[in-house]
Amino acid sequence: MSIQGVFYVSAHVSDLTRSKQFYSEKLGWKLGTDEPEVAGFYFGSGYLVLVADSAHTKFAGGMHVAIRVSDIDAEYGRLVEAGVAVSELRRQPWGERNFSFHDPDGYEWSYGEIESA
Repeated sequence: MSIQGVFYVSAHVSDLTRSKQFYSEKLGWKLGTDEPEVAGFYFGSGYLVLVADSAHTKFAGGMHVAIRVSDIDAEYGRLVEAGVAVSELRRQPWGERNFSFHDPDGYEWSYGEIESA
C-alpha cells in the first residue's frame, strides 16, 4: 500500500476573511495559500484548506479534527488568552488530555496530548 497519511483537510467557510483571521491570529497557524477564494494553513505537519462558499448556510457538524500537541497546558492557556472559547481541559480514560473549540463556522477542533505513564 502506498498511503502515507492525510494530505490536507478542506472546509467550506461562509466568510473567508473572518476564517483567515481566526486561524492565523487566534490559533497562530501559518498562512501558506492566499487566493481570493481559497486560503491554506500549516499546522504542524498538517495542512488546512479553506474554501469560500457563501452559497451554503450550514457548515458545522460534519467534521471534527483532533490535533496532537506536545504541551497541552501551554496551548490551552495560549488559546484562552487569545480569546478562543475552549472547553474545559479533560482527562480521557484512554490516556489523553484534551480540549475542544469551534471555528467561526462551527467546525469542531480539538487539541490533545497523550499522558506519559
